[in-house]
Parts: sequence; structure tokens; C-alpha cells
Amino acid sequence: MGNIADSGARPGDATVADALRRAIEQHKAGRPGEAEALCRQVLRSEPSHPAALNLLGVLARQAGRPAAAVELLRRATAVAPDFADAHYNLGNALRDQGDRAGAGAAYDRAIALRPAMAGWHNNRGVLLLEQGDAPAAAAAFGRAIALDPAYADAFNNLGNALQKQDKLTDAVAAYRRAIAANPRFGGALANLGGALIRQGQPLAALEPLDRLLAAEPQHVRAVAYKAIALRELGRHAEADRLEDTERLVGVARPPPPPGFASIAAFNERLIAEIRVHPTLKKDWDPYQRAARHGSVAVDLLAHKSPAIAAFEAMIRGEIDRFAAALPDEPGHPFLCRKPRRYGLIVWANILSEEGHQAAHIHNLGWLSGVYYPWIPPVVRDDDPEHEGWIEFGRPGYDLPCRYEPRVKAIRPEIGMALLFPSYFWHRTIPFRGAPERISVAFDLHVQE
Repeated sequence: MGNIADSGARPGDATVADALRRAIEQHKAGRPGEAEALCRQVLRSEPSHPAALNLLGVLARQAGRPAAAVELLRRATAVAPDFADAHYNLGNALRDQGDRAGAGAAYDRAIALRPAMAGWHNNRGVLLLEQGDAPAAAAAFGRAIALDPAYADAFNNLGNALQKQDKLTDAVAAYRRAIAANPRFGGALANLGGALIRQGQPLAALEPLDRLLAAEPQHVRAVAYKAIALRELGRHAEADRLEDTERLVGVARPPPPPGFASIAAFNERLIAEIRVHPTLKKDWDPYQRAARHGSVAVDLLAHKSPAIAAFEAMIRGEIDRFAAALPDEPGHPFLCRKPRRYGLIVWANILSEEGHQAAHIHNLGWLSGVYYPWIPPVVRDDDPEHEGWIEFGRPGYDLPCRYEPRVKAIRPEIGMALLFPSYFWHRTIPFRGAPERISVAFDLHVQE
């Protein structure tokens, strides 16, 4: 957030200074409405006050309104070109919008004005890593670490950048430094496990993964990586218990929701609403859900039109039935704790010809699933190549597979829903000869 004292509060203006001070206090206390009201009070007196514009931009971004945030923060930087915090916050908002070039320029300006901010160098490195420039990202993380030698996040991110350059030994060392700085750093423990698997050390990988699972028994990446390590060690029975597709993949064919004469009528309306959804983006995968060659509506529930609202109610019913039928099994990462309360994240994928989803897991979920409102006729039972099918069991994220994976392939059907543990590796197989394949995916995340 912006530095008020250095960016626009006039020494003699006690009313403005007091309002800004109270706005910051309200923001820090988790009361954004009160903070916004105070900022707008300042702007009624001084319409171009950069500190008030900056804080309003931060509040807009936190409220999920990146376009408004960008507009406010651009106004702040135009009025106060040397306002470093506003440039940094602008970079964050532009990154939210997918404008990585603009975000990079804003971060660079902020860092030029205040080069001693370790967190800013770290975020610049994360952006560079997203842009595919791992060496430059590693250098940015190195600058962050030089400023803060106990910066666990920067060491973890440095490990990620080094892995991208196949510098596995250095990556392992960076993850160990992150864990030394923060022994409960789940992301670093999981990343260390993955790097050791890549190094061909599955037994060593089990140590950080089991340590993480002792603290977080349902950590998605830890379970997924552990299954790979177990199979690398030939301990297939243990891995099969984790990846029991016969028991833990549910198949449902829900009836049409109330108000729809048939499932076909519901699917037609659902597809129409997806095509005009405000969050639909072409070839954009901001949450790294692995879509290739297609469009993604990244948050269907953010704008609930009638069929989307009906879908939410319908799929919650299927989730509740599936979860109720699951056994309770102490010690199992999926069955040990079924949630009493949960939220849903829902998105849609429209894959074009040759489109597919690379093998992935869903880091945010306990249970994940997919519903198919449209499957092209080229997706057939008699196709030996299984074009357009969904496949479980083959590792992704460039992790090695030095064993023959135990895969389960399912042919999607119109009106079918699949439910499965979020740590299950799954992918879709590319298809040819059809314009598109449409699916609605969802994650259940625990609210306890």
C-alpha cells in the first residue's frame, strides 16, 4: 500500500491527514468499506490526492475489480510519478488482468524508485518466471534474498526458477534454505519432494512429503507426489490405496434441474450462458488448470445467470450424494476427513480442435469434478486412440514416469458428471475432426 506521508498529504491539512490515517487503520483492521468511505471523503476535498487514489486502487483489487484498480492506480502515478508504492500496486493490478508486459514495467519503475524492497524483487521474479525467463527470475529472487537472507518465499521461488533450468541440485539446496527459514512451509516441502523425484531419489522425496502430510494430511501436491515416489520404489500396493480409481472416481448422470424440460434443453442454455460469460478468455489459463487451445471462463459463479445457478444446485446435489456414499477411513488422505461445509469454484473449458488439458491436479480442492454439456461425435467408444477422453493416473508437471503408469480412461458423454479426489492426476486426450468440446469443471474446497 502507498506511503501516505511521502505522497500527497499536505503538512497543514490535518483533516486530510487524519482521514488517510484512519483509512489505513480501517484497511489493516479488515474493514474495507470504512476505508473506502474515508478515501472518498479525501477525494471530495482533493480529487487527485495520490495516496487516497492508491488505497482505493488497492481496495478495488482486493474486491476483485482489477480494471477499476488499474484506473485508480494510473491516476495516482500520473499525479505523483515518484510514488513507488502506487507503481508497485499498479503492477499487481495489471498482472491480475493478464497484462504481464505492463506489470513488468510498473514493477521496474517501483523498484527503480525504492530498490531496497525485497518483496518487490520477489514479485518481479515471479512475473518473469510466468513469462518464461527463468534466468532473469532467478536473478530477481537472488536480489530479494540479498536484501532479506531469511526470505523463505524467495528461496522457494528461486528453487522453482532453478528447476526450470534443470539445475536440480541447486534447486534442492534452495528449497532446503526455504524450509530452514520456515520449517512449516508446505509449498517448499512439496517442491523439495518433487525435485528429489526428478533427481531419481524417490526414497529421499518421501521424507519432506511425509513431514508435510503429518501436518496437512490432505495436502494435494504432497499426496500426488507421494504416489509417484511410491511407484518409483515399486511400492504399488501403497500407491494403489491412494489412487484407487475404481473406488474413488464417481460417475453420475444428473436429471435436468427444475425449470428445464430435458437435460438437452438445460445443456443448450448452459452452453449459451458460458459463451457470453464475462470471465470467458481466449487461450488464457490464469489458474494454471492446464487448458491448451481453447477458451476458459474462469469463474462461472461470479456471474450466476439462470442455467449457471441451476448447475450449481444440481452439482451440489451430486457431490453430496457421492460424499455420503464414501466410507470413513482413518489415515487415508481423501477419506479421513469428509467436509461438513464447503465452497465451490466452477469454471468452463471450450476446447477447440487439437485442444486438450495436460496432466494436472487441482491444488485448491478436496474433491474435483467435471460435467459435460457437449461432447463432439468424434469422441467414440470404438476409437483406439481415445481422442477426447479423460484419463487418470499419468503424472504431469514434467515429473518423470520411470514406471508403467496404471491409467484409467473414461469416454465422456453428454450429461455425464465425474467426481474424483483433487490429487488424482488427470488429462484429456487431444481430438481431431470437430470444432469444440465443452466441459464445466469444479473444485470443492473445505470451509472448516
